[in-house]
Amino acid sequence: MSQTAVQPHQLHSMIDAGDDRSSSQPSSRQPSRELLTAWLLLLLHRGATHGYELRRQLESYGVCTEAGSMYRLLRKLESEGCAASSWAKSAAGPRRRLYQLTAKGRRDLDGLVMAIAVARDVHAAFLEAHQAAAG
Repeated sequence: MSQTAVQPHQLHSMIDAGDDRSSSQPSSRQPSRELLTAWLLLLLHRGATHGYELRRQLESYGVCTEAGSMYRLLRKLESEGCAASSWAKSAAGPRRRLYQLTAKGRRDLDGLVMAIAVARDVHAAFLEAHQAAAG
């Protein structure tokens, strides 16, 4: 399994935002590295795109991340063989680096989806037990 794949001890942090800063809105918190990886792989699965567009799409889902963190993770995904990039001409401005999902990235995305589903089910069971205990 690659370094991108989620290990069992990481399952419960998948849904957690991973940032200790207090915030009135969860959407303004930095996602965990594993969850950001899942989001990036999902967005790349939809089609090749450049970093600025990836960040815009993340924000449209309420996922806020620093540009530097996102680009470091894209480079990591590329070095692990989960993503590939190439330079493309831009209609306005300099060339842009386009990222696309690889077959390995698709397999890792599938594994992350399963891990997130397990974490969701565990969290749901906890909430149901808490609600039952609260009466």
